[in-house]
Amino acid sequence: MLLKYGAGALLAGAGALAWRAWDQGVFSTGEGAAYAPWEHWNDGAADAPQRLLAAAILAASPHNTQPWRFRIGPDLVDLFADRARNIGSIDPFLREMHMGLGCALENLLLAAVASGWRPRLALLPDPVNRSHVARVELAHGDARTSPLHAAIGQRHTNRGPYTARPLESSVFAELEALGAELTQLAVRWFATEAQRREIGAHIVDATAAIVADEEQSRDSGAWLRGSWQEVQARRDGLTIDAQALPGWLRVAGKILLPVSVERADRMWLDATREVQVSTAAAFGLLLARDAGDDAQRLQGGRLWQRMHLWAQTRGLAMQPLNQLPERADRERSAALASRFTSVLRSLVGRDDWQVLMPFRLGYPTMPALRSPRRAVDQVLLA
Repeated sequence: MLLKYGAGALLAGAGALAWRAWDQGVFSTGEGAAYAPWEHWNDGAADAPQRLLAAAILAASPHNTQPWRFRIGPDLVDLFADRARNIGSIDPFLREMHMGLGCALENLLLAAVASGWRPRLALLPDPVNRSHVARVELAHGDARTSPLHAAIGQRHTNRGPYTARPLESSVFAELEALGAELTQLAVRWFATEAQRREIGAHIVDATAAIVADEEQSRDSGAWLRGSWQEVQARRDGLTIDAQALPGWLRVAGKILLPVSVERADRMWLDATREVQVSTAAAFGLLLARDAGDDAQRLQGGRLWQRMHLWAQTRGLAMQPLNQLPERADRERSAALASRFTSVLRSLVGRDDWQVLMPFRLGYPTMPALRSPRRAVDQVLLA
């Protein structure tokens, strides 16, 4: 009799576990409406401006906030910042938001050229409305495809471990050459073991400071998507799938969701220290002459998107690591001691350049999975 009841309880537990796995999308990774934009981004008539938006919405953005709105006409596309989609004390001066908008702009321009348009770009075209960040006027031209355009649908941020394979010196030279015309931007590399150890330790310290800051922790945690249903409904934010975890851990994480903000913070700090910093083949600092200038931030986002697309064509992985400037911005906005502001200044080593974004790169040990995206009609202004 005990054996009978024990077997029944075991079957009931297995059934409950299977239902939980199904309910949390364990068997539907990368599927559903939230992921459909990745499948159809290059569909439709080549001369339709909506096709440009389908490429633009696949761009990188901070915490996958997708802070963009678009307005289209027969021969132009306007890009607006959706300032409601910000990450609060993590990005108090909207540095990261403008870089995300620049990423979308770069995808849009690549798609325009591939679709037979000659785009003419104007940044911040309306001095009265600072949310109007760009206007792209379109004239008919010859279609010119590029490897970067072809990579739009495969580019994903890889937060997992990278291999021990060193990077060839040509990688750094080719990445820098991608921004040759963006004279107000530069990249500083940290490739030796000593350099990686130094900047890596600072990134871990900044992560710990964010975790210890109640407001920053809360504002960051607000973009965690804790269930399959929430991912499909909101179509934005940070998901378990996008963390590049081993398969078994990704499954366990979904079944055990939701986790507390405190637990999520500990996992993020551990991953930063033990995976992301410790396995980076190199780090970079994306620099601007004036990191507070919105136009330079937009151009910085364009360059980041361009570099990430190029890396995709070479089998490289890349990941922003914004913790240091996030803490420096926090120090300035909350009148705190300038600990990480001083760290950034020492890492740059010059007074005529300022940090837009730190990042890491290397060869991945596992593919990065898709993150959810809102549809074009959800970001289109009437």
